Amino acid sequence: MNFHLHSTWSDGVYTPEIIVKEAIKRKIDKIAITDHYQTSKTASLPPKYLKMYVDDIKALRKKYGEEIDIYIGLEIDFSPRTDIENLPEFEDVDFLLFEYVQDELWDGYPLWMLLDLRKKYEQPVILAHNEISRNFRDVDYTSLARVMESDNIGIELNTNYNYTKLDMPYYRLAEDFFAVLREFKVPISVGSDMHDDLNELAQVEDAFSFIQDMKLEDNFKLFLSEVSKYEE
Repeated sequence: MNFHLHSTWSDGVYTPEIIVKEAIKRKIDKIAITDHYQTSKTASLPPKYLKMYVDDIKALRKKYGEEIDIYIGLEIDFSPRTDIENLPEFEDVDFLLFEYVQDELWDGYPLWMLLDLRKKYEQPVILAHNEISRNFRDVDYTSLARVMESDNIGIELNTNYNYTKLDMPYYRLAEDFFAVLREFKVPISVGSDMHDDLNELAQVEDAFSFIQDMKLEDNFKLFLSEVSKYEE
């Protein structure tokens, strides 16, 4: 399963259909196309093409739905690079990834702003590739987990090399946080943030090993349940 993939709708090099076909070939059970939405950081989906994007992925779901589960996601740059105040409700999008939450290095807005915005959305909201050990270094992890549970905000285990330090994925640098998190009902998603290498479709093994090692299976199942329920 891979819930963080970029296509030609933003800054990826492969069309959604090529991604879907390759995922089927590699016997992947579930994927999500999660293109960037309206950010000045990179090529991204403008508001006027949102419906076309959703319709494109829905058509693929209809065409290949017996072979693979396909979800519709978006990645939101949670910073001044995005017009946060005018984000739509994304009614036909299955879940939302918010990147750079509380990340000062990327001018990310603080978590409390996302808590306010989160009330607008019924679908799962996930912190994408967040370096918890740095961005929340001065925050009590139990308090943070409690806030995430009460506002139903999940977190992603991202296996992309861009989100590592000393060759360690960000999530492995925050084992203390995840040891606390497993005691709370906080969804966990998994993704590789693929842009230009189809091999990254299947490069999520370490994230699933981490889930097993840290006993986070219930958190991952919670994400699957929520995203599937919303998609229905």
